[in-house]
This record gives sequence, C-alpha cells and structure tokens, in this order.
Amino acid sequence: MIRNSYIVVFSVMLAALFSLNCGKRNTSEINSFNMNFYTGLETLDPVMSNAPASIWVLNQVMETLVQYDKSNNLVPALASSYEISDDALVYTFHLRRGIKYQNDLCIPQGRTLNASDVKYCLERVNNPSSKTRGLWVFRDKIKGAEDYSLKKANSIEGLQVLNDSTIRIILVKPFAPFLSLLTMSYALIYPPEAVAYYGENFGFHPVGTGPFKFVRWEIDKELILSKNENYYQTDSLGKSLPYLDNIKISFKQSTESEYLDFLNGDFDYHEPTFEMLQALTDENGNLLSPEKRDFTLVRQPWLNTVYLIMLQDTSLPGGKSSPFVNNRNLRKAINFSVNRDKIVKYILRGRGIPATNGPLPIGLPGYSEDTKGYSYNPDSAKFYFRKAGYPDGKGLNLTLFISNDELQKSLAIALQNQLADFGVQMNIEQVMQSVLNSQQQYGELSFTRGNWGADYYDPENFMALFYSKNIIPFGPNKTGYRTPLADSLYELAMRIKDFDIRAKLYNEMEKIVIDDAAWAILYYNVRIYLLKKNISGFYLDGLNNIVLKYTSKN
Repeated sequence: MIRNSYIVVFSVMLAALFSLNCGKRNTSEINSFNMNFYTGLETLDPVMSNAPASIWVLNQVMETLVQYDKSNNLVPALASSYEISDDALVYTFHLRRGIKYQNDLCIPQGRTLNASDVKYCLERVNNPSSKTRGLWVFRDKIKGAEDYSLKKANSIEGLQVLNDSTIRIILVKPFAPFLSLLTMSYALIYPPEAVAYYGENFGFHPVGTGPFKFVRWEIDKELILSKNENYYQTDSLGKSLPYLDNIKISFKQSTESEYLDFLNGDFDYHEPTFEMLQALTDENGNLLSPEKRDFTLVRQPWLNTVYLIMLQDTSLPGGKSSPFVNNRNLRKAINFSVNRDKIVKYILRGRGIPATNGPLPIGLPGYSEDTKGYSYNPDSAKFYFRKAGYPDGKGLNLTLFISNDELQKSLAIALQNQLADFGVQMNIEQVMQSVLNSQQQYGELSFTRGNWGADYYDPENFMALFYSKNIIPFGPNKTGYRTPLADSLYELAMRIKDFDIRAKLYNEMEKIVIDDAAWAILYYNVRIYLLKKNISGFYLDGLNNIVLKYTSKN
C-alpha cells in the first residue's frame, strides 16, 4: 500500500527552511563531484546499458568513435576523421593514434587503442551470448551482423580492420542516422582483455579511454571513479582534462535523505521530488530566496517521453495473461481516462508537458503539432471500456508496476484515482528500478510505467520502439506491438537520405500507432535539478547525458 506523503511534505518544508541558514561544510574529498543514485545501478557492461544510471557512469569511463558536442553537432571522438562512400554503404574511420587505456590489471600499462578493439566491441553487442540488450541497434544494419547474431558466422563481414588505426564498416543498405548510432553507449569501446580477465564481473569493473577510470563499486553503497591520468584531451588553453580528481556516487534509496545530504554539502547535484519543489519554489516554479542558498535550480528540455506499457504479445511471459492483447478498445479506454493536464500541473509541477501528440517529444527533429494523440475524454473512455468488455470498469483489475522513485509513486496514485472514476481497480507494486528494468526487458509485466529518452537526435530512435523486429529481448519494443504497415513505413524511412521526407513517413507511422493505442503516452519530460553554486562547467545535454570532463569545483 502506498503511504501517505504528508509527513514527507512536512519534513521537506523543514529542510527547505533549514537550508536558508545552515552552514556550509566541506566534503571529505575537496575536488570530488558527489551525487546519489537512489534508483540503484544494475550493470556497467556497455552491451547491457539500457538505463540512464548505467549510461551516465559508462560515458565517464569509455568513449565512442564519434560524439555530440554542446551544440548537438556530430564530431569525431576516438576517430580522428571518417569518410562515407557516395552510396552511403561504406564508412571508413581513422582512429586517433596513441590513445591509451586507463591503467588496469587486465592489460599491460600503456596499452593503446586499435581498430581490432572497435571490431570486437561492435561484434560483442551483436552476440546474444553476451546477454546484450543492444541487438536491435546494428543487427539489421551492418552487413553480416544478423548472421553473426544467429551464430551462422564466426565474425561480422561488414566490420573490416584495414590496419591498427583504420576500420571499415559496411552496411546492408543505407541508413541515414547511422553515425548517430555510434554515439550510443552500446557502441562504447573497451579492450577485449578486460572481458576475458573479469568474465561475468566485467559489468562491475569497466575499463576504457574516458576521462575517468573505475576505482571500485561497493554494491548499494558507493561507486568511485578517479581522474584518468592518461586522458588525451585538453581544454582550449592546453590544460589537461578532466579538472576533477574524483567522482563519488552513493546509493541511498531515500530521496528525502538525499536532499538533506545535498543541503549539508555531501552531494553536488540533486533532482528534487514534487514535494521538495513545492517547498522550494513559488507558484511560478521559481526558486524561493535564491540569494540565500548555495545552490541554483536548473530547468531544461529533455527529449524523453513517459508512457504506460500495455503488453500485447502472448509470446512474452507477461503477455499470456495481459488484458491488453488483441484489445485495442481497452487500450483506447485507458488513453481517454488519463487527465494529463492535471498530472503535469499537480504531480509534475512543471517538470513535463502533457503528451497530447505522438511518441516524438517536443524539441526532437520530426516532432509535429499536427500529429494528434489522446486527451482526457470521459465519454470516450466509458464508450471504449464498454466496447472492450468492461462496462463501467467492471471485471477489470490492473496492477501497475513502478520503481521506488517518489515521482513514479505520485504518478501511480494519480492514475489509480483517475481510473477509479471509471470503476477500474488498479493496484500499485513498487520495485527497485534495476529490478524493474530487467522485468521490462524480458516482458514479465503486463502493465508498467515506461519511458524512452532519445539516444540521438533523430526520430528513428523513437519509432524503432514500434518495429516488430525490435520486440524484447531483441530490441526496445517493450510493448510487443506489431503491425505490417508500421513496419513497412519504418523500413522505407531508413533508406531515405532526405530528412524532411523521412520525417513525414515517421509522422504517418505515428498516426498508425496512435490509432492502435500502442502506448498510453502521459507526458514529455522536462529536467529540473539543483546544482551547487561552486560547480562550474557541468552540463546535462538533451539526451540526458551528464558530462563531467569540463566540470570544476571551486
């Protein structure tokens, strides 16, 4: 049973008043960036990195061939340059020479990056025996990747090492956003020796070329990264990056405790809950008495869509008893039952925008206001509940699975009350976020809260979640949704270079999945966080990646 939040509100209000007068105190590590992951951390193996916490850490330790800069432009990273053939099928990457891996027991000191490492890592993400969650990324794009994933080949034909510093990637067919795929955490590069040395524990001991190196991870206690003395990048003045000596991550599960520790100076970054925002901000969402605080409140767009997963595939464990299978009317009824405006106003307090359009979030290239989704409509909800076989909600008992996140709890309670208005009984079950990720990945839950944040700045990244070949565990289609028409539009769009034409195809695909009520889309996320005033150079990009190599602590 979800507990009442009055005590939480009272304690947070006291903490907010306390924060106006409390003295600052130094952390134990003066040049360390300290933060907390209250949702936990499942793994640090790139091939299993489908959760924000994993991606945040891995992006400090490892790097990709190309990356996005602060202006969202694609720029070389581990690759110094690249060429693309006229037919858009062949990509040739030239690696930076002399880039050293972080010192670790698994490799000789001074071990440098080479093209064989790149081939190994891209093959490993296509190898089911690695427990990969990224098969969907390259499987049908790189020549020979699908045969390799099915164990019909010993290597991927389209990954060709020309010499130590040059690798060629050959595609099956043109795929316009291919370079963007190489910025994802699934494409991070690491030495093969690390996997051989640590085996099943590689996900608990990552090694790479990034600005910070792994030190230790005490499960559910703390994770420590330290400055990579071998890092090759410098700032505009020629000073070595990163500026920080350490990154320290704690795993306290209570957001109230995390907030109090943030006020006391133990953490440099914090994402406030709804109750905390109420205590900290005025009716317009502005920070109260900002001049008296040692932190700032930052609000910025986030390319992330929050939705309800309604499992529709009987081949998945949770689909065998799912009421949403072959019942579009029920899925439509759920969509019409949700009052998104109230959720954004009273639960999110400005941390979202009502999702009354399609799956593509506002700000993502390809988003269109002309794509119309669902809005709260009691008459339509009653009509579709009746058509679905549940008049006045009778006979429909749902259980919504959510994580231990405070916001998810508040959201679930709101949904519970809104569905109760239509006679639907909905129970709430909370589990650790890491557990929820695994259960969703293997289709064990028929009704759960999901979200998808952009991995790169292209609508294909979202529409891939409605492609039948990407149904879990082979891809990110966690609803088990499939329809030939949507599949054909997705496949056609992948072959077209002209973005405007591709965007129109994706918008047509959006209309199909909206009509099928494949998701119950709730809202588009807005990121709000608190940052200590003595932190500079920190930024969180639109893809929700924390970038710390330019961060300094005064």
